[in-house]
Amino acid sequence: MSDELLLPKELAAVAAAVKLPNSTAVERIYAASLEEAHGTGPGIKGLSKADQLVNQQMEAAYALLLNYHTFEQAWPLMAKQFDISRATCFRRLADAQNLYGDLKKVKKQGARALLLTQVQMIKQLCLTQRPPDVRGALAAAKLEAVLQGLLRADAQGEDSNSGSGNTSYIINLQVGDKKPKAIDLGKLDDVTDAEYELIQEAVQQNVFGAEQMEQMLLELREGEDADDGNR
Repeated sequence: MSDELLLPKELAAVAAAVKLPNSTAVERIYAASLEEAHGTGPGIKGLSKADQLVNQQMEAAYALLLNYHTFEQAWPLMAKQFDISRATCFRRLADAQNLYGDLKKVKKQGARALLLTQVQMIKQLCLTQRPPDVRGALAAAKLEAVLQGLLRADAQGEDSNSGSGNTSYIINLQVGDKKPKAIDLGKLDDVTDAEYELIQEAVQQNVFGAEQMEQMLLELREGEDADDGNR
């Protein structure tokens, strides 16, 4: 699947191309989703019963990922619900992470889509506290903006001392015996393929998950409190 956005007139050709006899279920689901979204075909309802079952499994997998489940935590729940093997569960989880990220048109789809959605959920959680955790919500909103690229300097450039446009959030990742790698959340579009694979592996293994995200937000709030005390 390409990171390039497709024009509406190109969607029908793409959908037809992937609905070949040798196409995979995931490719057919992707094509059907494009059809459904743009009204160019029957969509998911036009798939075979077998493909619709795979789609249901992938939807369940993505829902578990969005609720902070790791692959290891999610697969027993999927295995019980659909009576499928551990290997099939892991394949559905990986396919769901990539497919739904791509359908949302999020570049470097899997990692950013999950991180962005988790930040949005943390922001909502902060706002529903009694009393509301306003600082936590603002910190989450700031990180959400970074992930969406909203705080990046524009083409004309910004004042080097203007704060938000130059804010950086770095994740130091180390998976297994691999060399540690620093990833800038604000520049996910610029990472190499090898770095992106490291991000995907880290997300799947929960190297950087909900707890780490909350810790980052806590550190942001503590930093802001310290700044307020020095004024």
